[in-house]
Amino acid sequence: MPRSTIADRRAYLFDKELELRSIEVGAVAATASESPIQFPATKQMAYKAVVDIAAHTGYVAGTAQWEVSVEVATTSSGTYSKVGSCIPNGEQNRFDIPLSGEWVQDILAGAAYVRVTATKTGSPGDLNYGAYLTKC
Repeated sequence: MPRSTIADRRAYLFDKELELRSIEVGAVAATASESPIQFPATKQMAYKAVVDIAAHTGYVAGTAQWEVSVEVATTSSGTYSKVGSCIPNGEQNRFDIPLSGEWVQDILAGAAYVRVTATKTGSPGDLNYGAYLTKC
């Protein structure tokens, strides 16, 4: 069956209060966690993290790459647990990381804060990315 040639016209609701990282901040050169936002997860919630990635150089699967993780904690300065992630391949892209309150609560009961962390493996080029939470 042929694939549709209709462009992807999905709209993403953007709320500045739910922004985890602005792409306008610029690139990161080393593993870095962003400041968390308060976002208590309840079991009835359905949402996703949208991660916009700018093109970067030096990607080699498994040995020179970035991983962008969505992490949660019970306090802003607590220990964070990963609830989802994506691994960009060096090309400009957008990733949707589906999340649910039930999934998050199963990983970390009482999760109330969320942040993103870019983790560098090997020596890929600097990573410029943005991330925010939105409804599914």
